[in-house]
Amino acid sequence: MTGPVPNNQDEPNDPERYRHHLLLLKAMHCCRPVIYEGLNQFITCLTANRDGGRISMTVYLAGKPGAIDSNEIQFKHAAQEGKTA
Repeated sequence: MTGPVPNNQDEPNDPERYRHHLLLLKAMHCCRPVIYEGLNQFITCLTANRDGGRISMTVYLAGKPGAIDSNEIQFKHAAQEGKTA
């Protein structure tokens, strides 16, 4: 790409999905469990992919064969962990 960079280059196209992706990355780095199919699981690998004009993320969980769409992953809230936010 040549030419000037648009001013909004640092703003995500989908802020809610961006936040979800950041939480996935934090869970992986901090070894925090995520919820998949109602059970605590740990992330072993994340991949980010261009999906049209957006970014999609694929999650690989410990002990689970195959890829999982990031939308299927949920997070524990601080209250569920017995912590205060």
